[in-house]
Amino acid sequence: MWGRIVFGTDGSPAATRAGEVAATIARATSAKLIATSGYRASSVGAEERLAEALDVAEAAGMRRARLAAEAVPGRAGDVLVAVAEAQDAGLIVVARGEDRSLSDLSRWLTHHAPCDLLIVASGSRDPHAPYGRIVIASDGSATADRAARKGFDLAREVLASVTLVFIGHPKTGELVMGDTIDVYGRGIETEVRLLEGDPAHQIISTADDVDAELVVVGNRGLQGAKGFLLGSVPEKVVEATHRDVLVCRTVMQIASELGPGEGGVIERRGEKLAISVDETGAQHLLSARCTHLGCTVAWNPAEHTFDCPCHGSRFSPTGEVVNGPAARPLPPA
Repeated sequence: MWGRIVFGTDGSPAATRAGEVAATIARATSAKLIATSGYRASSVGAEERLAEALDVAEAAGMRRARLAAEAVPGRAGDVLVAVAEAQDAGLIVVARGEDRSLSDLSRWLTHHAPCDLLIVASGSRDPHAPYGRIVIASDGSATADRAARKGFDLAREVLASVTLVFIGHPKTGELVMGDTIDVYGRGIETEVRLLEGDPAHQIISTADDVDAELVVVGNRGLQGAKGFLLGSVPEKVVEATHRDVLVCRTVMQIASELGPGEGGVIERRGEKLAISVDETGAQHLLSARCTHLGCTVAWNPAEHTFDCPCHGSRFSPTGEVVNGPAARPLPPA
């Protein structure tokens, strides 16, 4: 799911709790866990904080061989982003803060994290078994679909049940949510709620109603059936809820998070690439620009194709044209 997880610590009780949750998730998903701490003048304090963080992770069941630590000069946000990018991490974990308010760091990372972001709230629940019920928000868009996949994958790993919330027209929701469960949620206890109205309010209300420990949203692309832009929904949810929030990076993906039979669009050196992984584990890198008029294609998980949202062209995982109007395959990257 996530090959590498980075979490930041400042030595506070809230950060220690976030580290325990990060270690629990890393153990459940067989990920490597990298603790990091920024510093200004001297690295001594940061190194002490990291040593404590590694002890906490080991106490949570992580093997020392799957742990690493980096003390890096600089601001906490810049350090977390730099380490996550250097490690090709799939997830950053940070604490919300003891006063339940969204810290400047968490707010900044909501907009700048290069990967998925888990914001851990303070609370009394067991950090070694943090999630029993997960709320996943979707509007049926391709980007929200990626967040749903990650939410269901995590639910499967930590043995949680799911409440899947659709924001939009109920008739559309019935069709879309059925497909979502068929593709991602098989074997997971799932309740579906079809709702209309303000997305952030509905998501938070549902989480309160089912007493969920975690809310999963995408960082971009929630647009809804009525076409109104919901780009601020993740920040509104994080600001208003006292629960953990997983903000999934849904526009660009990370190559290491894709498994056999999966695909997506990644960004490498400023260029958007279509990537698919075949059943042998081999990766196929292609230009993500549709050969018809140059729109960026998107991965269709139900059909296992790259689809152009502009004019309907469809390409196979290795780039061949399945449906026009495009006449030429996606070229190799």
